Amino acid sequence: MITYSNSKINTFQQCTKKYQFQYIDKVETDVENTIEAFMGDLVHRTLEKLYKDLQFMTLNSKEELVKYYDEMWESEYSSAILIVKEYGPEKYKEKGQKMIEEYYDKYTPFDDGKTIGLETTDFFNLDKDYQIHVRIDRLVDMGEGVYEIHDYKTNSSLKTQKEADEDRQLAIYCMGVKEKYPDAKKIVLVWHYLAFNKEIRSTRTDEQLEELRKKILEDIKRIESETEYSPRKGPLCDYCAYKKICPAWKHLFESIDTSEDFGRKLVDRYALLKSKEEFLNKKLNEVTEKIKLYSEKKKVTTLYGDKTCVNIWSKDAVKVPGKNDPNRAEFIKQIKNLNLFEVYSDLDTWAFEKDFEKLSAIEQQALNRYVTKKRIERLYLNKTSL
Repeated sequence: MITYSNSKINTFQQCTKKYQFQYIDKVETDVENTIEAFMGDLVHRTLEKLYKDLQFMTLNSKEELVKYYDEMWESEYSSAILIVKEYGPEKYKEKGQKMIEEYYDKYTPFDDGKTIGLETTDFFNLDKDYQIHVRIDRLVDMGEGVYEIHDYKTNSSLKTQKEADEDRQLAIYCMGVKEKYPDAKKIVLVWHYLAFNKEIRSTRTDEQLEELRKKILEDIKRIESETEYSPRKGPLCDYCAYKKICPAWKHLFESIDTSEDFGRKLVDRYALLKSKEEFLNKKLNEVTEKIKLYSEKKKVTTLYGDKTCVNIWSKDAVKVPGKNDPNRAEFIKQIKNLNLFEVYSDLDTWAFEKDFEKLSAIEQQALNRYVTKKRIERLYLNKTSL
């Protein structure tokens, strides 16, 4: 049976190239971790210790937990950890300490139900071929068939209630809990946003979970049918361990210390030519308009230079309502009423616009309110021949 996880699916949806590096090629990098992930892991492990010791009737003090966190930081932090933002490691360390302290103050004495799972490693069967990893930070039995799935978030963004109600990760865990605990009558999803000292709650219906199961299987089929694995540039690139080898960034790192790099010179040349192109296009448009006005004034269709001439072609045309136009449906209805729909099968708009002038006066009158008339003009440059 093939195993997936929410993070694996997330990675594919964020960037298929990163997915290839991480899950297919299993590329090793010199980046151990990001500072955000490192801090988040230590906070998780500290809260895991809190609840694990509670299972053995031992309540750690706030000071003991902070000390435990500090000792892990000192022994495990390394210079290979990636820091993107301008804040140093000490600021991140302090941020993690504050999260632990505020959580402790908010939830002590930690008697909200019975903890029955910490950092679980269960699996939920999506169908006969696929299963998905269920890693719950803390699972709580609240009694009378009520279970709570608690998830600790250390990131600096806070979900809205709508985002929580549509979240996939904890909904997957909800499916796993329902399968493992048949007595579950209600499962509450709880996000602890530790940086904000806030929690958000949500639930799922059986119908929503079934729709999610089908959607995940569709996502998996997309993953397994992928062949291109193209990089997707975005804000998350700065936190990616594969940035230096990614096709979207590799050349930057190869050329950053080489002013003679040929690729860099080509880009600079291209940028210069594009800037000239924009300037020339602007000037060309200005001259084009002047030629049109001059030809209209002189009532001619061709203007001559020393060696070339410009032919001015023009035609009155119509434009029918597009697919997003609110008049589209009424326009098609009118086309059918005039028995023109079969002629312009499935509304061949190009053919219809071309033949509009050939319609009878009655047909044109019936359709005039739906079409817009415009004048099309083209300029063609040719050599002068005498």
